Amino acid sequence: MNVKAWSGFSDYSRHVNPVLGEFLKLSGRDQRFVQATGCTLITEEGEEFADWIAGFGSVNLGHNPPELLQKIDRHLKENPPNLYPESLNPYSGQLAKELVRLAGSHFETCFFSNSGSEAVESAIKTAIAATGRKTVLFCEGAYHGTTLGALSLMGDGHYRKQFEPLLPYESIPFNNIDALAQSLETIKPCAFILEPVQVESGFRSCLPNFLQQASAICHDSGALLILDEVQTGMGRTGKLFAFEHANVRPDILVLGKALGGGLLPIGATLFREGLFRKAYGNFLSCEAHNSTFGGNALTCTVAMEVLRILGDSDFLQNVQSRSFHLQSLLEQHLRNHPLVERIYLQGLLGGITLREVDHPWFSWKSFGLEGLDHLPVTGPLLVHRMHRRKFLTQICAHHWNTLRIEPPLIVSPGECERFVSALSEELNWIVSNS
Repeated sequence: MNVKAWSGFSDYSRHVNPVLGEFLKLSGRDQRFVQATGCTLITEEGEEFADWIAGFGSVNLGHNPPELLQKIDRHLKENPPNLYPESLNPYSGQLAKELVRLAGSHFETCFFSNSGSEAVESAIKTAIAATGRKTVLFCEGAYHGTTLGALSLMGDGHYRKQFEPLLPYESIPFNNIDALAQSLETIKPCAFILEPVQVESGFRSCLPNFLQQASAICHDSGALLILDEVQTGMGRTGKLFAFEHANVRPDILVLGKALGGGLLPIGATLFREGLFRKAYGNFLSCEAHNSTFGGNALTCTVAMEVLRILGDSDFLQNVQSRSFHLQSLLEQHLRNHPLVERIYLQGLLGGITLREVDHPWFSWKSFGLEGLDHLPVTGPLLVHRMHRRKFLTQICAHHWNTLRIEPPLIVSPGECERFVSALSEELNWIVSNS
C-alpha cells in the first residue's frame, strides 16, 4: 500500500461508516493494518496482531496464501475473458463440477454469486420456483445475511427490527423437531433453512438426529431442506462440509466466504439433481435469477485452488489435530474459571460463553455508551482486553457474552497456546478488578 492510500484510513471514518469509525476510535481499536500474512496482521507501526476472527470464517487458509497469489498471477498473465455474458463459461463449469463431486452425487448444479447473502437469496428463490410455495421456515436465532430476503430469515434483534415488516417467513425453536413437523403440516413452506451451527447465537449446534429427522419429514412434506454452510463449510468444522458429521443430504447447500480464499468474494448455491431444471425449466426463465460477476473467471480459478488445498486429506487431518490440542488447552486453563459458563469447539469453530460481571465500573454507562445498557458487557470487555494483548477477537452478533474462536485453519500449536494463555490472564484480570 502506498503512502497516499494510507490516508484512506481516515477517509473510511468520514466517507464509509462514520459511526463505526467513532466506535473503533473510542474503544481503542482503530489500528491501521498495512500488511497481512498467515495468521498475522501488521500495523503501519510494525505491531503484529494475531487474527482470531479470520474475516468471520473467510480466511481459512490464512492471509494472502502464496498458492493463491501465484494462481492469480498466472491466470492474469494468460489474459482470459473474466466475464462470459450470454456464452458458455468454462471456469464456472469446472468449479461447479468440482463442488458437486465433493458435496455428493445427489447434487447436480451450482449457481454462483458474490456473497453468502446472495447465495441464500438464490436458494430461497429457487425453492419458491421449484415448489410453487411461498413461505420459508427458519430457526430462531438464525443469521443468514443482511439482504432483504436473507434478513427475513434473521433471528430477532437489532439487525432486523428497523426494517420490519419483512417477508412473511416463519420461525421455529432451534432443534425442535415437533415444532418443525407441526409447521410443515400447517404452513406448507417451500423450504426449511438452517445453519448446522448457529454461530451468531453463541454456537448452538444442530443435534445429528434433529438434522436426520428434519431431512426426512421435509422430504415427506414436499419442502426442501436448505443448509447454510457459509461459515461452517470449507473445512471449518474439521470436515469439508459440516453436514457430513450428521450424514444427511440437503436439497440445497449454501456456501461462501472461505471458498474465495479470503481474497475474492464468492457465493455458491448447490442444488440436488433436477431441482434447477424444475425451477427454471424454459428458455424465458433460465436466467430469471442471475449475477453479472457471479462465476467470473478469476474468482473461479482461485476457488478451484482453494478446493485443491482443502481436498488434501492431510489438511483436514491437521485441522482436527489442532482442534483437539486447542480443546485440551481450553479445558485445562478455562473450564473451572468463575467467568466461564460454557466452552464449545467443533473443528476450529467455537466460542467461550461468559458470565456477566457485576461492578459499576464494568458497565456501558461507565464507558460513555448508555445506549448499549441492555446488552452484556463482559464479552466486549474481554475483546478490548485481548486487543491490548495484540489479539484480534470478536463476540457473536446475537450473543455478546460469547467470544468467538475462529482462527485461520493454519493456526500453529504455539499460536493456540499463546491465545489461551492470554485469555486466562485477561479473565483473571477482570475477576480481580470487579
